[in-house]
Amino acid sequence: MLTTSIVNIACTIINLLILYFIAKKFLFQRIDNIFMQRKEEVDEATKAADKATQEAINTKKEYEKKIELADEEKEQILSDIKKQGYDEYERIVNDAKKKGEQILIEAKHNAEVENERAKEVYAAQLTDMVIDAASKIAATKHSTQDDLELYDKFISEAGVSNE
Repeated sequence: MLTTSIVNIACTIINLLILYFIAKKFLFQRIDNIFMQRKEEVDEATKAADKATQEAINTKKEYEKKIELADEEKEQILSDIKKQGYDEYERIVNDAKKKGEQILIEAKHNAEVENERAKEVYAAQLTDMVIDAASKIAATKHSTQDDLELYDKFISEAGVSNE
């Protein structure tokens, strides 16, 4: 049967303590070192991931700023192009107005010249008719009655050729 004695209990406790210190010295210390290395590796990986995340956030902010600047530049360029277009439109319209005014002035001048020519032609025709009438009067004997008839004939011919 089993007997329990204080010596047995003391030896068992001493054996357990010796096993504990030996395990702690050779086994647990190595396990603790492995855990510490793993913890350091995890910490380094976490720091690297945090650093990469921060760099990604900074890069994203830079790109957003660049996109914003590009949008502003695009708007400025579009505004400049529109302004140039309006300026070109105004220049073309002003040139067209000037040309139109010049054409009107030339047309009025040409009309005046044509009117003067027509007056000269009409005056020449009238002069020819007066000379013709005067020569007819001078060639014939005339009386007051004949003068009236010639005058009426002249008026009727002048009215017919004038129309």
